[in-house]
Amino acid sequence: MRIMMVSGEMSPFAKVGGLADVTASLSRALAARGHDVRVVLPLYGDLSRTQDKIRPLKKLPVLQTRVGQQVHDFRFHVRGSSSSAVKIYLVECEELFGRQGIYLDGKGSAFSDALDRSVLHAQAALMLPSLLGWPVDILHCHDAEAAPAILFRRHWYTGRDLPGPAASILTIHNLAHQEIHPLKSIETLGMPRSMAAFPGLLEFHGQLNLMKAGILSADMVNTVSPTYAEETLVDKKFGVGLEGVLASRGDDYLGILNGGDYETWDPARDDILPARFGPGNLDGKLVCRRKLLKMLGLSAAKDKPLCGFVGRLAHQKGLNLLLSLLERLAADGFAFAFLGTGEPKLHKALAKMAKKHPNQISFTGEFSEKLAHLIYAGSDVFLMPSLFEPCGLSQMYALKYGTVPVVRKTGGLADTVLDVVEPGGNGFVFDDPRPSDLMGVMRRVENLWADREAWRKLQDKGMAADFSWEMAATGYEEMYRRVLEGD
Repeated sequence: MRIMMVSGEMSPFAKVGGLADVTASLSRALAARGHDVRVVLPLYGDLSRTQDKIRPLKKLPVLQTRVGQQVHDFRFHVRGSSSSAVKIYLVECEELFGRQGIYLDGKGSAFSDALDRSVLHAQAALMLPSLLGWPVDILHCHDAEAAPAILFRRHWYTGRDLPGPAASILTIHNLAHQEIHPLKSIETLGMPRSMAAFPGLLEFHGQLNLMKAGILSADMVNTVSPTYAEETLVDKKFGVGLEGVLASRGDDYLGILNGGDYETWDPARDDILPARFGPGNLDGKLVCRRKLLKMLGLSAAKDKPLCGFVGRLAHQKGLNLLLSLLERLAADGFAFAFLGTGEPKLHKALAKMAKKHPNQISFTGEFSEKLAHLIYAGSDVFLMPSLFEPCGLSQMYALKYGTVPVVRKTGGLADTVLDVVEPGGNGFVFDDPRPSDLMGVMRRVENLWADREAWRKLQDKGMAADFSWEMAATGYEEMYRRVLEGD
């Protein structure tokens, strides 16, 4: 199949979160299965054209398109070589994408012209197949930023020149990010005003909602784990106001569990680590633990577990639960290595704790790929007490590195981590987002960690788990075939 993906992110060069990893890994997995996969992204101003091997697509001229009342020049660039398994096209528009940042400016605020950027990105993506003479079977859009491409496909390109069937798929990576804009923005979208009035596709409590429009316009919709798909239908905390809209899609809404990028995240071949290791041979993990403790100055982590956290500093991640317990756990001998950026309030709270307990709590408030790998490899426990988690990749990588995950039973965490008391259990799971529940599971961690043989068996079990993209790619293939066959 010929598959065109539209995404705002793609690892490793344009990344904010897990969306970038999924775009890269899924496109590679599909290409490895024989599909012609091409990804269309904005050419952001902070990308290095030399380092990332980005060059103009010379056979296509500078083009123009209208966004609202403004006409913009744009042109296409390509990344990598012509022999790359996945072809990557980037849309250059100096006025809209020439600045630094993907979604936020240097002060952490959303771009005021975010909708203009999405609209131009979508229009350019839909022009590309005709310009290349490349019929598209599947138009696969990721999250609300790319949803206008599906809206335009449905309402502008019916009966117009778009080679190939271009059946549309919307993948929801996080339903909380819906791209909501004022009603007057209907002019920027170029859609009929009726769509902005109830019960129009875009109308959402007196505003415009790109995610809603994408859900209703796509041929099929999926999210990134079966449990999260169920949660978004039955609980408004997870559905974030769109649970009824999702339910209206019936069998055309499903969950496909993400896979892990084991090319990058595998302790048996991880060049970043001071020592490699694998199932049945964890000597290298002890080397990584000692290196991590020394690097972070955590001199107190001897008789209790070293707990790692790598991720966004966001309320969603359950960090407030952890913060309420940190001092008590540190007093009991636990050690903690935190790495992440995000909400200033959480950043300040973690920095304060690390300063107060420098021998047992470390906090690094800037991203470091090297430190991230070392935390996965050197920690005994990986903490993910998320309030919600559409899929999560960190728990998959923690398992691979023999670092036992502690997770809340939600979304993709529930689909990948089974509590040790269950047959085949590979981690620790708690149900309710309360400090007392998290403390209870940490006490169970403490007790099992003291039994070194039992802990070693648990590590081996986790390292044997396989959440590769092969299975996920099969799920997407089935969905693609279904929309093309009209089932």
